[in-house]
Amino acid sequence: MKVGFVGAGKVGTGLGILLTNSPIKISGYLSRNLSSSLKASSLTNSNAFLKYEDIINESDVIVISTKDDCIKSIVEEILKHKSIINNKIFVHLSGSISIDVLKPLKEYGHTMVMHPVQTCPSIEAAVSLLPESYFTIEGDDIAINAGITIVKTIGAKPIVIDGIDKPLYHAACVMASNYLVALVKAANELLKASGFSIEKYPNVLLPLINGTLKNINEKGCNASLSGPIVRCDIETIKKHVENIKDDEILKLYKVMGNATIKFFKDSSDEKIAELEGIFNE
Repeated sequence: MKVGFVGAGKVGTGLGILLTNSPIKISGYLSRNLSSSLKASSLTNSNAFLKYEDIINESDVIVISTKDDCIKSIVEEILKHKSIINNKIFVHLSGSISIDVLKPLKEYGHTMVMHPVQTCPSIEAAVSLLPESYFTIEGDDIAINAGITIVKTIGAKPIVIDGIDKPLYHAACVMASNYLVALVKAANELLKASGFSIEKYPNVLLPLINGTLKNINEKGCNASLSGPIVRCDIETIKKHVENIKDDEILKLYKVMGNATIKFFKDSSDEKIAELEGIFNE
């Protein structure tokens, strides 16, 4: 199996690096930015393609590893080469875009979405984290089998899906990753406002965060929650609200408090009703 990448971004380059020296051959990269494709090809000992016909001819699997809003236009470019795309497998890596964007190619070959459930802010992060990740795979049988082979080759775990609500699925991933980063940033801002030396101890919250994730992994969410809402510690919550001076962080604190009550507490409890009043005032 020979895999080529249209787009030389972080995930596509990281995936190519992980497949290097495996039975799966990387044919190379095609990118609007030649320097990006040259870098990715040098890291994977493969080709930097200049034309679509070259990457199509040299690849069994063509992975579109670009920004989401470029996928449709790339499909249109590939369709200009109908005489050479028969029986190829076409893939995109987006979590939010439906497989339907590849539908025009299905007449000629096979189509698949192969989404890594992981955050990859750099090529190094992709190489480090993708082998520990799940990939959701959707497509026809031939494409799915190829996807499972690729995912297992890098040591990751494939999950075959079909017919799920992709925007909701992707929103879940965004909340678990992107919004977690924003939440930790807000917590760091509160530490700074408290007078704590966050510059000297920038990672002070990481053991707490890692401990929470460990508990979730081992026990699930319901058994992992602790803190003042679980204890119905109204006075502590009041002190928090009174002392948070940043309006946006206070809004976030109250929204998260309400969400915690919704998911974990019986709202008929009198003390919970009082907590809801604090969060909603």
